Amino acid sequence: MRYLPIIFGLLLSLPSCTPKANVFGTETGQFGASFDHYAINVDNLDESVAFYQKVLGLMEIYDGTEKDNIRWLSLGNGMSLHVIESDRSQVRLQKGVHLSISVKEFDKFVQHLRDINLQFFSWQGVPMQSNGRPDGVRQVYFKDLDGYWTEVNDARVVLQ
Repeated sequence: MRYLPIIFGLLLSLPSCTPKANVFGTETGQFGASFDHYAINVDNLDESVAFYQKVLGLMEIYDGTEKDNIRWLSLGNGMSLHVIESDRSQVRLQKGVHLSISVKEFDKFVQHLRDINLQFFSWQGVPMQSNGRPDGVRQVYFKDLDGYWTEVNDARVVLQ
């Protein structure tokens, strides 16, 4: 009986099983949809993979296609970035179409970008600055070697 308050306290500290609007990796909609992967076409496969590993620290994972011109990088929770060496002539790049990654350590990540001398921008286009959204989420944007935009934010921390 004396352990009941401890057990109750532990139960209260567990994450809620009730779905939240911004829970990552959950299913949604009538078909149980969830995010799987984001694919990009690049000019140089090895250089692009090295870029994403250096900037975001992404781990390479098994490529289910087993093709020489494709490599997969983990985005966590079973999601991945598919990097494909392929024709990019029809790709139209703009900031509004971007990959978005949420990090727990936003300030540490921004300092990492500074340390590796990678230029980043606020949404408004101010170089080397982050910005906050009305919901309190902070974000930065940068381009990869092929001009694809990536947003990095702290939404996972703020919105949970």
